[in-house]
Amino acid sequence: MSSDDTTYTDSLLALGELVAEHGIRVVVSDLDGVLRVFDASLWDELDAMTGTPDGTSFRAVLGHPYLDDVVRGRGTHARWRELAAEQLVGAGSDPAAAREAVDRWAGTPAVVDQRVRTMLLHLRAAGTAVFVLTNGTDRVPEELAALGLEDVAGEDGRFLLNTADLGAAKPDPEAFTRARARIGRVLGEEIPPERIAFLDDSPRHVEAAARCGWHAVLHRASGTERAAPRLP
Repeated sequence: MSSDDTTYTDSLLALGELVAEHGIRVVVSDLDGVLRVFDASLWDELDAMTGTPDGTSFRAVLGHPYLDDVVRGRGTHARWRELAAEQLVGAGSDPAAAREAVDRWAGTPAVVDQRVRTMLLHLRAAGTAVFVLTNGTDRVPEELAALGLEDVAGEDGRFLLNTADLGAAKPDPEAFTRARARIGRVLGEEIPPERIAFLDDSPRHVEAAARCGWHAVLHRASGTERAAPRLP
């Protein structure tokens, strides 16, 4: 890839520089908010559908405590949707509208950030192992397939580190320990934490990865964009 094929935000450039300058063997990218992004305006639409105050739908879905179980493999996406609808009803929504809103949320497709995808695939082509670590659910493999992201996650999910499978979620230190162990099994060798670079849009997750000895970069989807320098 020539230097003018695409442009990258500062965080992606920082990731590339880490790989080039610190002997990084493995790059681990977050999924939501990094590789795939959602339209935040959807929450306003759902509040209107359910006739509930601003922020109610967001709290019912992403703020539901059951999500902690789902991303640790102790619950399912289907049950999460049921509980979110029940919470919306408890907040004053009509039951049918609540179910429709949850179905609307669950069926709304994400968009792939092609800058992130291009960077990750370029790094892999240059010899760096690339994985995706997500606080995910039992639906993540089919969601990635629908987005055509098998080229990043692997057609068999080989490079997908889904916390629903790992049994521990970011920012828990155990999530990073188990992710590194899975990386080692896939690559056939143990990778020291200082040879791993991590990209995530959550400051808490970035700080947790750094405490585990990983190089960590806080991703920002917007910001200064410029052509990529020569990468490894």
